[in-house]
Amino acid sequence: MTIPRHRFTTDRLRLEVGETISATVSYETYGRLNAQRDNAVLLCHPFLGTSHAASSPSDSRPGWWEPLVGPGRAFDTDRYFIVAADALCNPNLHDPAVVTTGPGTCDPETGQPYGSAFPQITVRDNVRLQHQLLTELGIERLACVAGPSTGGFHALEWAVTFPDQVEQVVAVASGHQATPLFSLAVCQGAIDAIASSPRDGLRHALRLYLALSSSNDWLDAVWGRRTATDSPHPWAAPDGRYAFQAEVEAEAERLARLLDPAHLSWTARMALLHNVAYGNRDLDVAAQKISAEVLLIPVSSDILFPPAVSREFADLIRAYGGRAEVLTLDSLAGHRAALLEAHCLAEPIAAFLGHPVRH
Repeated sequence: MTIPRHRFTTDRLRLEVGETISATVSYETYGRLNAQRDNAVLLCHPFLGTSHAASSPSDSRPGWWEPLVGPGRAFDTDRYFIVAADALCNPNLHDPAVVTTGPGTCDPETGQPYGSAFPQITVRDNVRLQHQLLTELGIERLACVAGPSTGGFHALEWAVTFPDQVEQVVAVASGHQATPLFSLAVCQGAIDAIASSPRDGLRHALRLYLALSSSNDWLDAVWGRRTATDSPHPWAAPDGRYAFQAEVEAEAERLARLLDPAHLSWTARMALLHNVAYGNRDLDVAAQKISAEVLLIPVSSDILFPPAVSREFADLIRAYGGRAEVLTLDSLAGHRAALLEAHCLAEPIAAFLGHPVRH
């Protein structure tokens, strides 16, 4: 399997705020588009992800849904033509493989970085950008749109905004709108921290996100309350760290070296605003628009998007004659399970798509 990496540019992306911008994003493709052009699958990346969903002989880096993409896997590249694109304001601005438009890129009209002048963006803006990309590829209908976390935001937005162009939708550890805890602690917390001090704020925002994306049981099971390596006991010195503290801080530090503070702030704002009901009078109207078959996979220990969120939305879709099912992933890993335990998603996703996983 090879992964061609491409760029897509449009000069006519109309945003929800009313502005029209030029936008460029990179995207990767896996598998081949068939003659009927009806085997396309769109994978939408999570909060800190990129268009690199899986590895290949030409790029050995593991992708964020590595266990699910490839020959014989849930998203079988012998069956499907898979597209994964970077979102606007992708936080991984400094990754040479990532191309995205946002506050850290140049305004083509001025030749200078947009900075704080870059307009607010929404999940729906990204979905419309993805729609333009797929139109250029000659794809008029998607066999499936899928994603974890904020990638699931995009998948569900597709089902509402372009209901006649999507057959199936998979959203993992996600929801039809940003939950209050996710909005306040992850999104607004990141925005405020970065506004006060971009670099230090970025590290603080990442520590919050990583902690809230976990669960107490998972942190205890992985590290317990032992003292971190090369650290004094926390009771003995103010710089003493428990292992779970040190690991989260180290992961946040590693990510902070790769991410752009402004782009993370804009992405957090985008996620905070997510609500498929906006512009549709209410959630009932949005649910009635969905004609795709929907699979929601919440995580049992996810405090950001508890399983009840998925069950309630599935019930609403079914109340209006739609097709929706909920399969809860039983895991201690919290929100992180959508990526850390992606292998556990293979069988249910493949069954939903109507084919077996080849082991």
